[in-house]
Amino acid sequence: MKRVLLSTLSVLALSGFVAPATFAAEAPIEQKTAVVSSTLSRPTSSQLSPNVLVMSAYRGAFVNQGIPSYTQLYHAYATGRVTAEDLVQVAIAQGQLSPETLSDSGYINTVDTKLGSLDE
Repeated sequence: MKRVLLSTLSVLALSGFVAPATFAAEAPIEQKTAVVSSTLSRPTSSQLSPNVLVMSAYRGAFVNQGIPSYTQLYHAYATGRVTAEDLVQVAIAQGQLSPETLSDSGYINTVDTKLGSLDE
């Protein structure tokens, strides 16, 4: 019984080392590099939620782009100096949203609603 158990464990341990090497040899390095490159170049933040966008602005993420933070953000929104479109445009310029977001009325309306609720 011990021999069977030992030989089974040995086979499992060896297959753990051989299998990854076998799979690694299947694809040429150019293909692996292309997969990694395409994954890295994909815009990952194009789906930034409206809530995260507004909270980032509230916390001062866009101060250098002229968007005020904290209570000044709400005041600027309430007086019309900052709009939902302004906030989306700044995020697009920073690469945090895709340009198509500006034509997404649902997204813009949600950002507008979130900006309006900052005083609550």
